[in-house]
Amino acid sequence: MPAMTFQRPATGRHPVVASAPANAEPRPDRLMRAVALMLFTYVWRIQDAFPILGKLQLALLALFAAVIMFAGVRHPARAVNSIRNQTTSKLIVAFVIIMLIGVPFSLWRGHSAEFFLKSYMPNVVFYVLVASTVRTIRDVEWYALMNLYGALAFATVVAIFFHVGGDGRLGGLIYYDANDFALVMVCTIPFAFYFLGKGQRGSRRIAALIALGMFLTAMVKSGSRGGFIGLIAVMLYILLFYKAIPSRTRLLITIAGVVLFFGFASDKYWTMMGTILHPTTDYNYTSNEGRVEVWKRGTTYMLRNPVVGVGVAAYPMAEGGSDLALSLQAQGAGFKWSVAHNSFLETGAELGFPGLVVFVAMLVVTGVALSKISRRGRWAPWVSMREISLAQMLMASIVGFAVSGIFVSAEYFAYLYFLLALSVGLIKLVRMRAMAFPPARPQINVRLAPRAPPAEADLGSVRNTIEASIHGAAPKR
Repeated sequence: MPAMTFQRPATGRHPVVASAPANAEPRPDRLMRAVALMLFTYVWRIQDAFPILGKLQLALLALFAAVIMFAGVRHPARAVNSIRNQTTSKLIVAFVIIMLIGVPFSLWRGHSAEFFLKSYMPNVVFYVLVASTVRTIRDVEWYALMNLYGALAFATVVAIFFHVGGDGRLGGLIYYDANDFALVMVCTIPFAFYFLGKGQRGSRRIAALIALGMFLTAMVKSGSRGGFIGLIAVMLYILLFYKAIPSRTRLLITIAGVVLFFGFASDKYWTMMGTILHPTTDYNYTSNEGRVEVWKRGTTYMLRNPVVGVGVAAYPMAEGGSDLALSLQAQGAGFKWSVAHNSFLETGAELGFPGLVVFVAMLVVTGVALSKISRRGRWAPWVSMREISLAQMLMASIVGFAVSGIFVSAEYFAYLYFLLALSVGLIKLVRMRAMAFPPARPQINVRLAPRAPPAEADLGSVRNTIEASIHGAAPKR
């Protein structure tokens, strides 16, 4: 592999992995830049932040450009076969099949079919392109850096043009609502920590530090309680398990983040966060449109449609046809046709139990595979701290998504498929390295003991034995 130099030691079981100079790894090419443009348009919505770009159909242009260039690629590391056999990819294919089977049975067939073709399948193509196009660890780092820059730009636009409303939350955001925005910020915080680590350029470390401050202040402005819980989970993971940064530095950054949080958070913010400890006083517990009642109805939809669900993107239609909605409609009262505000419950309700199992497996399998990229994991002979740091970064992001996703309907977000793709791309590179440089078998040195010299024969005893046998007498002893 061009990314690393491998030297097999004279003794020992495993090869030694030595980092190659940075210029030994190829620079990002036009294909990767087209995929990065997809990242900026699919996840960070630059076309919505700057409406003039929306008129150019930038997302569609980026998709076509990336697919056309990828079709002409002949690099062995970029073959689709390099990711096809990974379990995460197989689960995504299973998810697509389950979703497609459920479309004819959907409560909102036209919308489900349109969502599948126009919204979900581009995410799958995005996943394939990101995972397939990485050739070296430098490519993984470059995509991670582009993601950090996209998040920083998005957070900056939100900070400048959007303000906290009277309810203590950001309102009128572009594309994402306040809870969605908090989730994507939580998932990007580990990227900032990665570029604060040792060995990074000074400019990148400064950008990461600025981004981290922007993300934390954006979290405060969002007023999202689910995002706050996800932030706690991510910070705990980083503090306890993120070994790429020394423990003292992690502790200092965490303390600085807490201080920053307290400095920007208002009393109203902490009052909102305090309802986490007293949920029965919140509207989410007491209102028919609150999360608790929405989740109860969602469980009912899942139990009534355990195999195919109500159809992808059809949860609001199920809400509109619920007994409560029909009862209020008969009384002339309005009712909100809401999403589930829970990625796992909504997946189960829309795609049935098979879809829920596959969705959970996508997160778990990817996390387990990343955990093996460690000093003591399966791939220990073929990884350095560089790969381990990237694996821990992605693991922290997936933890943040899983926790925050309990309070947000984000199961079809492009960001999730970016995280999965970057994880699969990293695992692909480690596996290719292991196949190219299998571990040496230990040498077994066997030293044979010298053969003992034959004992001197007792000729007298032999003679007596022969004579006795001739005369039929017992031999003398």
